Amino acid sequence: MGVKTIAPHEPQAVLLSAEDVDRDVMSLSEALLEERARRIARNVLLRPEVRLILQDLMESGVCGSEEEAIARGLKTLSVALLPA
Repeated sequence: MGVKTIAPHEPQAVLLSAEDVDRDVMSLSEALLEERARRIARNVLLRPEVRLILQDLMESGVCGSEEEAIARGLKTLSVALLPA
């Protein structure tokens, strides 16, 4: 029995460097993180009570944007619930 070899699909293809692979993994990780953030934001913002709270905060001038209101709310919650 002889040794079988598999011919490369693209014989002229250049192998990726470690840096290329690292960049690809980073790009994919960022894309997955962005998609996760969109999914979470969509699920949270679809809640009527959350939309009302954000609207009240925006109208009162306490926060300049929905992003600021959410970020400040999470920071406040973490200070209130997590030990220092």
